[in-house]
Amino acid sequence: MRGNRFGRHILIVTLIVATLISGLLIVRQSFLRLDTYTQLTELRLQQDRELSEHSRLLIEKESLSSYAIVQEEAQSDGMVYPVELVKPAEGSAP
Repeated sequence: MRGNRFGRHILIVTLIVATLISGLLIVRQSFLRLDTYTQLTELRLQQDRELSEHSRLLIEKESLSSYAIVQEEAQSDGMVYPVELVKPAEGSAP
């Protein structure tokens, strides 16, 4: 009878220790999940900033290429940059 009580006590202690260890592991996993979620949120914000910058640069690239296209068209029509600006005469109409 005495051995039976000893076995029950060991079983109860083992179950309590297993429950405590399980609880601690759950708390650890919760902190790891929170940390991972925080990193994910930061990376998403960084991705949004990078996409915004990329869009801005694409628009800038398009505007520069549009200027180059206009310049090429003007040169193909025979237009040139003035070498020296000449002030119009005072009596001439614009």
